[in-house]
Amino acid sequence: MTIMTTRRPKAALADPARRILEHHAAALLQHTAEQTFPLAAAVMRRDAAHYTCPDRFVLEKQRVFSRVPLVLAASCEVPGPGDYKTLDVAGIPILLVRDRRGAVHALLNSCTHRGAALASGCGAAARFTCPYHGWTFAQDGALIGIASAADFGAVEKAALAMKRFPVAERAGLVWAILDPASPHDPADLLGGIDDLIAGFGLESWTHVATRTLHGPNWKLAFDAHLEFYHVPVLHRETFGPDRSNRAFYFAQGPHQRVIAPQARPGPASPDDLYALGHVPGADDPMDPLLMGEWILFPGVSINTFYPNGQRAVLLSVVMPGAEVGASTTTQTFLAEAAPDDATRAMMDDLGAFLAHVVGDEDLPTSAFQQKALGTGMMGDVYFGRNEGGLQHFHGWLDRLIAAAEADLPALLGASCLPR
Repeated sequence: MTIMTTRRPKAALADPARRILEHHAAALLQHTAEQTFPLAAAVMRRDAAHYTCPDRFVLEKQRVFSRVPLVLAASCEVPGPGDYKTLDVAGIPILLVRDRRGAVHALLNSCTHRGAALASGCGAAARFTCPYHGWTFAQDGALIGIASAADFGAVEKAALAMKRFPVAERAGLVWAILDPASPHDPADLLGGIDDLIAGFGLESWTHVATRTLHGPNWKLAFDAHLEFYHVPVLHRETFGPDRSNRAFYFAQGPHQRVIAPQARPGPASPDDLYALGHVPGADDPMDPLLMGEWILFPGVSINTFYPNGQRAVLLSVVMPGAEVGASTTTQTFLAEAAPDDATRAMMDDLGAFLAHVVGDEDLPTSAFQQKALGTGMMGDVYFGRNEGGLQHFHGWLDRLIAAAEADLPALLGASCLPR
């Protein structure tokens, strides 16, 4: 087996982060050489109602999705001044926009007069005008104009700015805390995961395509990203029955990466550490250090592909819907460089294939799980010793629901790397 040695500019990667990635690589190679495989200490059980209980869902929205940094977009989705994107997270409408100075703002997509939406979809705008009464807002959310102001009456414009969420742009991703009153800087709660994925260099990548799939409870939709146990069974027609059902797990606070214990079938890709055969050094491509599926808590995964030899990633973002039994999976395809026509066609085909895997295989299975769990007859669900990613994820979910606000910096920042 050979590995491609295409050289590409190395993205910035701090020494502490590189040492952690090198440790992961060394552990993978050692397990491969010794033919060993780590398992969790015991089988984990959780109440099946965690997937169906409306009260539990309210807790998750209040104590997780309103308190921890969420990935709302890749930076290249809003690359220039005025570029914006709208989205909905657990019933909260959000307007993400880059201002003239290059700063990104996460705003409540709501006019402060009477709540009408100020934007939809994505695009570019110098300002945002309410389609209901004509109030106008700047790119940073400031109220700059009231239609027929003299007739309307005196108000304090500064107090009527759009609601702003704390936001940070790190490692080519836009993170926000969906609580305007949060005292925390999202960057302080990332636990070093931004340093570990900095090697992708996503800041300079190109947005290729985005599609959104609808599914059941957000945890059921996301569980499939956290283990490979199901791959040769559920995906036997798409990936083949010979794919390994095992995975290695490496944790970084609530985040983790999931790595198969063997190379993908076919020619080796540039991120194939097993084909490289040693921990990448300074003169080696960085790609093998970033191998695997990166899981950014609570609902994001990053997978790498090489259509036509060009590096691309699928950024999958699973968000809860407005109700306990609904979620969205947004698949955003990014390319390291603007693709030519042939590469773009291959990326489109790959994107359609991945949408099929999730939309026609994973999510229908999860929808039936939702139905069965909703009967109340299941009692518990089980996460096996070989499903360490699920155990890690659900353990952290419980931990954060129980945590006090004042404990979040220590809890989420405890694994921060030195900067």
